[in-house]
Amino acid sequence: METKNIIRNVYLYLVSAVTLFMIMFAVVSMVNLGLRTWIFPQADDYNYSIKLPQDYCTPDTSGKQVCPPAEEREKMEAREKLMQDQQKTQSRQRDLVTNISMLLVAIPLFTYHWMVIRKEQKHV
Repeated sequence: METKNIIRNVYLYLVSAVTLFMIMFAVVSMVNLGLRTWIFPQADDYNYSIKLPQDYCTPDTSGKQVCPPAEEREKMEAREKLMQDQQKTQSRQRDLVTNISMLLVAIPLFTYHWMVIRKEQKHV
């Protein structure tokens, strides 16, 4: 009977610890997301692909490089910037959904298992 209680206690404490870590990581990630969104918005700006004017040039049928006029290049750059902003927003929303989901699962699991532990400690 003693072994059964030990295994049960290990299970209860292990699930409580894992779910507590899940809660902690989700909250830290949400704080990080909030800081990057409202306090330090430039922390999320990635300029990995800075396109030069010749990057917009394409070869024609004879193999000669044809570059769009400056106005067209500006439109292409504006479109690219808009797409980057949309990708950043989508990434933030995905992160937030993941963190909220983690909290919605971890908090009830932690609460239940920790209440069982506390109830058993009162009876001892």
